[in-house]
Parts: sequence; C-alpha cells; structure tokens
Amino acid sequence: MSVFRDLERGEAEDGESERPLLGTNSNSRPDSRMRPERPDNLGLTINTQKFGYFLNLAAWLQLHPLDRPPIPPLPDLTPSSASSTVTNTPVQETCINKQWRRSDRRLRRLNTELLEAIEGQYPEEVERLLNAGANPNATCRLNQVSACHNAALTGGDALALLIRFGAEKLRIDRLGRTPLHLAAYAGHARHVAVLLDFPKDVQERIDNESMSSETEEDVKRLCPNIRELTMVRCDLGEVNMSLPKNWKDNIDHNCKDIKGSLPLFQAGWTPLHVASSCARRHCTRLLLAAGADPGVPDMEGRTPLDVAGYAYYYNKEVNGEHFVDVIKLLLKAGGHYNTMRPKGLNNLDTPLHTAVELANMEAVRELLEAGAGVTGLNRAGQTPLHVLANYDYSHGDPMSAIVDVKDRDGHTVLQAAIAAAWVTGVCVALESGADVTLKANDGETPIHSAAALGNIEVLNEILSVAKQNDAIDYQNSEGETALVKAVINGHTKCLIKIINEGASLKITLPGEVNVFHVAADYGHFEILKELLEYDEAVTSTLINSLTAADRRGFAPIHFAVSNNHLNCVELLLSKNADILCRTTCSPHKASTPLHIAAVKNHTDIAKLILKYDKKTVHEVNSMGWYPLHTASHHGSRDIITILLKEGADLSGHTDGPKKYKRTAVDMIVHNLSKPTEFIEDVFDSYISSNGQDLQDPSCKVTVDYRILMPTVCECEQMKVIEALLKTGNRYGQRRLLIHPLVECFLYLKWKALLPFFYTIITIYGLFLLSLTTFIVSVFFFRDTNEVAPDWLDSTVWSYIVYAMISLVLVQLETWVKFGSLALAVILPYTVVVVSLVDAEWPRHVATLALLLSWLEMTFLLSRFPNWGYYILLTFAFLVIGFSLSFMIQFRSQMPFEGPWAAFVKTIVMMTSEFDYGSLFDEEHSKELATSLIIIRIIFLVFLILAAIVLMNLLVGVAVNDINDLEVLGNIRRLAKQVEFLGTLDTLVYNKLFSTILPRRVGNTLKNKRKVQGVMVLCPGKPRWKYTKVLPARLRSAIFNKAQSQKKQLEDEMGLKAFKTMMDEMHDTIVKRKIVSELSIPKALKNKDDEVVEHLDDIDNAVSELKGHTKKYVEESRCAIQALNVKMDQMSLDIKAVKEFLTRLESKLIK
Repeated sequence: MSVFRDLERGEAEDGESERPLLGTNSNSRPDSRMRPERPDNLGLTINTQKFGYFLNLAAWLQLHPLDRPPIPPLPDLTPSSASSTVTNTPVQETCINKQWRRSDRRLRRLNTELLEAIEGQYPEEVERLLNAGANPNATCRLNQVSACHNAALTGGDALALLIRFGAEKLRIDRLGRTPLHLAAYAGHARHVAVLLDFPKDVQERIDNESMSSETEEDVKRLCPNIRELTMVRCDLGEVNMSLPKNWKDNIDHNCKDIKGSLPLFQAGWTPLHVASSCARRHCTRLLLAAGADPGVPDMEGRTPLDVAGYAYYYNKEVNGEHFVDVIKLLLKAGGHYNTMRPKGLNNLDTPLHTAVELANMEAVRELLEAGAGVTGLNRAGQTPLHVLANYDYSHGDPMSAIVDVKDRDGHTVLQAAIAAAWVTGVCVALESGADVTLKANDGETPIHSAAALGNIEVLNEILSVAKQNDAIDYQNSEGETALVKAVINGHTKCLIKIINEGASLKITLPGEVNVFHVAADYGHFEILKELLEYDEAVTSTLINSLTAADRRGFAPIHFAVSNNHLNCVELLLSKNADILCRTTCSPHKASTPLHIAAVKNHTDIAKLILKYDKKTVHEVNSMGWYPLHTASHHGSRDIITILLKEGADLSGHTDGPKKYKRTAVDMIVHNLSKPTEFIEDVFDSYISSNGQDLQDPSCKVTVDYRILMPTVCECEQMKVIEALLKTGNRYGQRRLLIHPLVECFLYLKWKALLPFFYTIITIYGLFLLSLTTFIVSVFFFRDTNEVAPDWLDSTVWSYIVYAMISLVLVQLETWVKFGSLALAVILPYTVVVVSLVDAEWPRHVATLALLLSWLEMTFLLSRFPNWGYYILLTFAFLVIGFSLSFMIQFRSQMPFEGPWAAFVKTIVMMTSEFDYGSLFDEEHSKELATSLIIIRIIFLVFLILAAIVLMNLLVGVAVNDINDLEVLGNIRRLAKQVEFLGTLDTLVYNKLFSTILPRRVGNTLKNKRKVQGVMVLCPGKPRWKYTKVLPARLRSAIFNKAQSQKKQLEDEMGLKAFKTMMDEMHDTIVKRKIVSELSIPKALKNKDDEVVEHLDDIDNAVSELKGHTKKYVEESRCAIQALNVKMDQMSLDIKAVKEFLTRLESKLIK
C-alpha cells in the first residue's frame, strides 16, 4: 500500500516523501535515488480512435495458437543513472530547506503550468517555472504522464531543462510507457541520446536527421553501459502507483487532453520496436548502435523487423525511403523475423504486406532476398499476392460485372447459392468478387440471407468477407442487421458467431427496437440468454428500454409477457429487469407487465410476476386502473381469480370524475357473461376443507373472508359488499347476499358492531321516551283540564328532548330521522312560547313528530338479524305512535280519552272495526274543525297500513311459495343490513370518535369492531371455539358448501385419474403394436402366436376398460337415485305445505 496521499482528496498529509516511483537497481551507485519495485502487472488501454494501430492482438492469438519462438524474460526496467539522482527531488520531507518550502496549492499550480508550457512548447516559460519552484517530475494524476513524457514527445529544449533540474528520465505512466518510447515514436534522436545518458559532447554531435560514422563508433563504445536502457519494454496492463504529493498537478489541468495526445503501444515493445514501426531510421540506427537487440520479440512474438512500417495500417504516414533504410539496418544488425515464414506467426500485417501496400519495390526485394515467404496472411486473411490482386486496375476483370448480375427477384448468384446452402458455390462467388451488401427486391442482402438461413458454414464464408468490408452491421431496407436476422429465426450458433465477429448489440430498428425486444417478442430463450450474458453493461442499458409508441411502447419484458413466453419472462426477471417497468402512455396507458398479463389472461406469467413481487396488484396505469380492473374489463376470468387470491380489492375504483369512477366488481358484473355465477364460484372457493368427513374430529373447514375486506384500510370492511349492491340487480347479483360466505361475514360484522348499535338504540329510545312524555304532559293534561305532576313539567322535558336530539344527531340516516328530529326541534319552542289556545299548528307538529319518531324506532329494531321484517309485519311500535297521535288530535276525548284507551282503540281498529261514522260525526267535526284535515290524513295512512297492506301481506303469503318469499325477504333484509352496517361502520371509525376515547378503550374497541380475515371451523368438535360464534343455520350452509367443494374436487381428480388410465392403456397398446412390428422380421415363425397374444392383450385391455366404465356409470346412477329420492321427499313436503295454506286461506275467508 502506498504511503503517498492526495491532499485534494481529503487524505492526511503525513508521510509525503517515503520513496519515488522507480525501484533501485542492485548495481546502482550509492548516491542513486531510492526507487520502488516495478509492479508485476502492467497494462494498456487501447485507444482505437486516434492511435489504434497499436492494438493488442493477444486476444486473437489466444484463440489461434501458433508456433513462435520463446519470448525471453523482460530485462530490468528500472536502471539507475547518475543524472536521475538530484537533491531537489524530494526523498524525505527534510530534503528541501524549510525556507524554500511552498504551500501544496502553489506547488501544484506551478506543476500544472509547467505541464502546459511543455505541451505548448514554450522553453523560456519552462525554465522560468522550474526556477520558480515547479517540480521537474510534475505528473498528471489521471494518467501519471510526467513532464519528461511530454517533453520527449513534443521535442525542443524542455527535456534537457528537466533533466538538468533533476527529473526522473525513465518514468513509466499508467499505461507502461517511458519517455524513451515516446522519443523514438516522434523520431527525436537527440532526446533518445539524452534519455540514454550519453555524454554531453556525444549528445551535441547527434542530430535528428543524421549521424556521422565517428559518432556511431563512440556510441558503440558506450554500449556496455547503456545497453540495458535500450531494452526497456512497454508492459501490458494498467499501472496504479501513488505519487509524491509535490509531484502532482491541480484540478485546473486538462488531463483528458494529455490522455488523447499520447500514442498507445503493444505489450513488450522496446524503443527499437517503436522506431521501426514508424520507420524512424535515425532513431533506429542510434538504438542499434547503443546496443539494442534486434531479435527481442514482443509479447506477440514479433521482432522489430516484423513490425517495420506497422504504423501504416493505422493512418500513420510512413516514408517509403526511410522504410527501406530501417529494414536494411535491422537486417544488417542481425535482425530476424517470425512472421514471414511458412510456420511462423500468421494473420498479422507483415513488412512484406506493408511494402506491397506502399508499392515499394525496393523494400519487397530486400525482404524477398532475406528469405521472406509470400504465403503469410495478414489480418484480413490475405497473402501479399491477394493484396496485389485487390488493386483497382484500369483493365479490371470482366467477371466482377457478371458475378453480381441479378434475377427478376433481385437475387445475385451469391444469394442463390446461399438460399441453396451451397457452400462451394458461395466460396466461388465470393472469390469472384461478389458483393455481400447488394440488396434484392425484398431488401435482403447476402449477409442477411446467410444469417436467416442458419447454415454456420455459409455464414462463416460470408462473414470473412463482410468483416473485411466492415459490413457486419449493414442494415437492410427494414433496418435489420444480420444479428437481428439470426435472432428472428432463432439460430443460436449463428448469433454467437456474429457477435464474436464484432457485431454491435446497440443498433436499433426503426421505432427504437433492439435485439432484446426482438428476442423476447419471438420467445427464443437460448438467444435471449446469450444476449443478456454477453455484455453486462449493454444489458443494463437495454434491458428496460422502451420501443417507440408506434411500436407498442414495450420493454423486452412486456413483449415476453404479451406473447406468453414464460421462460423468457423468468430469465429477464433473474437479470434484474424492472418488474414495474411501464409502457408508454400510448397505446397501453403506462401499463405494468401484470396489466399486460391481465389483458391476455396469461395465468402462469401472472403467478410468476406475483411470486417476485406481490405488491404489483396495487399498481395503477395512467388511467388509474389496477390489474384487477384490466382483467375485469377484458373478461380474463382466471386472472381475476388469481389477483383476488393475492389481495386485490373488489371495491377499488378507477380515477376520474365521480360519475365515471368504476369499481372492479362493477366491471366484472358488466363485462363478464353470467357474472353472478362467476362471483358465486369465486366465493365458493373461499370455503374449503382439508378433505376429511364432517364427522371426523380432524376435519377442518376454513372460511376466508379476506376477499370481502379491502387490505388498504381496515375501516372500510363493508366497501366490497356495498360496491356489490351498487351494481344493481340486473343479473340477479343481489342473491349473492345470501351466499354463506357473505351472510356469515355480515353476521360477524353485526356481532362486532352490536354494542355500538345497542348504544344507538338506547340513545334513540331515551329520545323517543322524552318526546312522548313531553307531548303527553302538554297536550293530555291540557285537554283533560288536569294538573300535571311536577315530574312532568313541560319546561324540564323540553330540555331533555333537546339533549337527546344532540345525541341522536350523530347517527342521521334517512328522511324519517330528519323529519322526526326537525319536528322535535320545533315542538318545545311551539309549546312553551306559543299559546295553545289560539294556535293549532303546535298540535299538528307534535302529532307528526311523535308518529315519525315511533316509525324510526320500528326501522331501527328491524335491523336485528333474528327479528328482521317481523318487526315491520307486526306494526307493534306503529300502533303506539298512531294511538298517541289520535289521542292528541282528538283532544283526549272519547274514545281516545287517555293513552291506554287510545292504545286499546287503535288495536281494535286494526281488526277492521274503524267506526269512522262515530269518530267523524257532526259533534266531533265541530270540535275538530281546525284539525279535521290532519286527522283524516292520519286516519287514511293508518287505514292503508293496518288494513290494506297487512291483509295483502297475508294473502301474498297464502298464494305464493313460502320459500321464495323467505329468500326474497332475506335478501332485502340483508341489503338493508348492509346499508345500515356501512353507516354504523363509518360512525365507529370516525376520527373525532377515536380521538375522544382513551387509548386503551380505543384499542379494545378497535379489536372488537373488525372481523378476522380467516375462521377455521371443526364440525367434528362441538366444543370448538368458533362453533358457537355462528348460528346453526349458517354453520350448516358453510358445511354444505365445503362438502360440495370437496365433491367437485373429487370428481375432478377422478376424471383426471380416468384420463390418465386411458392414456396409459393407449400407450401400452400402441407400444406393444410397435414392438410386435419390429419383432416380425426376427421371428417370422412365431408370427401367428404373437398376433394371437396381442389380440388377447387388446381384449383384456378392452374388458378392463369396460369394467371401469361400468363401475363409473353405476356410481353415477346411485348418486342420481339418491337425488331422485330427495326430490320426491321435497315434493311431498311442498304438497303438505300447500294443503296447509289452502286450509289457512279457507279459514281466513270465513
């Protein structure tokens, strides 16, 4: 771990000077600088845009191993020199006197300016900055390119100045380059001499363009001392080394500009390789004189002679004359080659290929005389002769015009050979110069046809030419590449081959469609897997990309879901595809994959998505639709069932204005055929058993109420049933209220809210009692001229009435309550303030308030499940209301002279003895002149209710089916109960009510007012804790449903087993027949015996099949007989009931 720290990165400043970057040679002088060991793994990053001719071929050679000479080990790369050891390069913090120290910020600014001055070739500015304190080892932190690197590349006097001020000459940057490599690349021979530590007199005699023979001899005499410096090699890999703090630049330095301006070299290249590749004859001569070995190979096995002129292939100008001189110098120095021979390195651009490209006859002659072979292949797979043949001469081969001739479909000879999978014909056409990019009439090219064909041999031949012409990513008229064609047709091997040849995955078709979309759309699992695993960076970019709106606006996962490709969906999710990825707003309304599965009713995919994330059921699209709404709208019954099992809310509504909001259950009712039967089947599935008989103690019946309770808010447990009632009764959906699941839920909800209902009944009863007492105390004692007791003081009771009204206001429900309360509010004021002698309207107000209040009490008591409409049928409380109303209106006169007398008279009137003539005779009419109209209205209402309605009810019961009436009455009772429980639930969960109560009381009520989601019943255990919770009638209904579910499941399993058995019999018969046919040629003598044996087996199988069929028919017949017996019994019971009703009717008529 480096001890150097970066101040601008917030690191501590301790230990800023432990050691410089280059290691110490064991043979160095004692006064040489301490240097760290060179890293073992050095690497390069290839820049293909500017200096791509130094590309690394290691990857290709790993795939194509060749015989090559052994590569000698790298020499010591960190030689020491006297000039590299100076006192002003910090080794310890005390190396510089404190009076000359500068702040880090100023020093880094000077270092940055020094680097910029060297890049701009301003030697005077460089000298000024060095004198001002800039460090000669100033280094760019991004690439660790030092000032010496820049000076060696740009030329001029800057390098000499840096060396004079003590700069390290053999520094390596992050990509393993030294200044010596860069000087050889630029052809700066004098800089090479400086870096090789030549004496000053020798340096002055060396010019960049020429060198005398005497100077060359002097250099050779220095060879033993400097030979090792010429062998510094560029290492492959990235070097990460910490810099001393005072070597760094600041953040103002444009590091990326330096990164793009320096060339990149091949692994293992020496300075001689670099000089040879660029045809720098003077530097080559100088390095050879200094002892550079011309036989040292690089990491690919190429010597300096093998890479002569190599820069030509990467847009670097190569001087033909200098190219020949370099070849001569290397051959003269004993250089050899490893490429231009029969068993040498292949598929590399050799000097002979370069000489042909440059049309340099002298270079070709020199190489041929040195024994270079003409059979070596270059990167394009061509020999030097092929390179010559590819030139466009003025008199071209007429075959080139014939080979691309087209037929009426626009197909060339090459395309015809591809269509026939004729490999030889493809090779002949390609050798004749056939164009692989010519389009047929349908827009297809040969490379597309080969990819669509799927013949790997044909594709290899096409790709060998397409790669040379850079046509692998060529697009046809539809915008498809060869890669897309392979994906569409499901050719995995062709796909792998095309990708390995460098095809791009990022090319899109019109509409932003990429290869991931295509693979997912066609459901090619293996191809999609190869694409996802090829490049993680590309995968992360494209896996959630959307197509254009006119191409459905889908991501790859949407295509896979839409086409029901389960394995592709699972693969995409395993590769981190977004499970909540939304489509474009048009045309699919920003839908999630679950919405798409709901549209298509793809159950397996929906289960998979919910397995990964169950919360997706609560995601909405741009229309505010949940997946349940989408499934309901498109009639996807199976998806609806799955979503409900995972907690989807039937009462959830869509977004938009109130009149356009629709719940999921409303969509189910109005978009599915036979919706009531479907919902009933769904409700049935939530009542299940463990498969045991009901009498078995281990039998358990599970009742799941969670489908009726929204999971979003516990205070809305009635919302689902309320939403069901709001759908109307067009399809008879109200009969779902008597389904055991719903009825049991309502019963449990009623029991949970019963204490609150008792509270309301008590409050309303007190109100009714106070109102009745108040009215009686006022009007009865006034009409009878008696003195009211003190406890019946009207003023006191008026306050009591107002107090009760304030309590009743919290549970207003219907117009009856509003009427009774409004009249009750007015009454005390009218009685206390207004004179009863002069005004009659207070009496009318009192009558109506009293009558409506008792009517509301009747409605309240009818909410009880056990009483229900029996309260309404008996008119019990209405009799009290009418009797007191008559007493008030008749001014306590005969026959309504008192409360008890009025009650008895009203009971008698209910038997049809109305005595209308005596009640409204002339005497009473005079006394009741002001109230006569009101009295007759009240009497008419009583007449309709007591006589007409009641008698019609009795007659209806007599002439109609009792069971139908009971069911109808039960449905209406439950509907009213749902309405009331919804109102009561809203009251109980009122925020103000919850705030007023103490916390402990609130938590207790919270646990009691909601119904548990799941209930388990044990019919075989009478003392089970839930046995007494439900009444016997509801328990029996639940057990019957559980038994029917069990019977249905058993029938399904039986049919499945029967089908399996039939399949096995069929397979056995067919298998035996096939075996017999195969054995006939082997045993012709036993042919008759085998036929007889097979016939016997078939007879036995048919007999067994008949037995199973007969047994199944008998079981079905027994069940039908039992059903017939039950039907007969029911017919007898109905007949007895009808006889009883007939007798009852006859008695009523009498």
